[in-house]
Amino acid sequence: MALPPPRRTRERGFALLAALGITLALTVTVAMTVRAVSREANVQGDLRRQKEAFFAAEAGLAEGREAMRLLLADSETYNPVLAQLGSPVTEPGLGSSTQPWYEVLPSGSSDGWNAYPLTPESMTPAELSSARGEAYADYPRQANVRYRVFVHDDGDDADFTTDSNRQVWLVAVGEVVGGSGRPTRSVVQALITNDNELQLTGPGCVNRGCGPNNTFNNTLDRQAPPTQTVRFF
Repeated sequence: MALPPPRRTRERGFALLAALGITLALTVTVAMTVRAVSREANVQGDLRRQKEAFFAAEAGLAEGREAMRLLLADSETYNPVLAQLGSPVTEPGLGSSTQPWYEVLPSGSSDGWNAYPLTPESMTPAELSSARGEAYADYPRQANVRYRVFVHDDGDDADFTTDSNRQVWLVAVGEVVGGSGRPTRSVVQALITNDNELQLTGPGCVNRGCGPNNTFNNTLDRQAPPTQTVRFF
């Protein structure tokens, strides 16, 4: 018959098991904490990239509106502008042969994107410091931020290749390329209207409320003349 181990040996074995259990519990807790912090950091990074992509799209939309205004000149429709923009884009998802999309701001690069970097070298000291005048130790250059701008007909009729109502859709896409290669994109669009419509105006009478035909027979009438007969002696 074997004798049981001494009491001291049994206590040491129990202490070793307890230490291993505590170590395992701490390891699991630390791993879960690191995972939660990493997940939160990823969420915050996605939110920041979404904002950057949105601001890039907004900037592209503003630049695209100005480019369309300059190309429009005195034209009464957007057809001459669409002709100046050249051939429609042929990339998947960007229009079709019957509903063409056009690149408003060609970049000349192979991927078609316009870079949206910041250049601290050309910025003023006020832009490189806080409101209290403290210079920033570092400045983000936004080297991974870019945008594209497209225009297409608003579909006022069955023909999407020509503009007949002086309105087109301007679409801007902002993108931020992350370290993993997965891009974050934001799309904004605006319906822009051509106001270069021929109008007839005349001096004097218009200031008193009459219409472009220099008569008060219009919806802008504010002081129509009396209709009673007036006799002169």
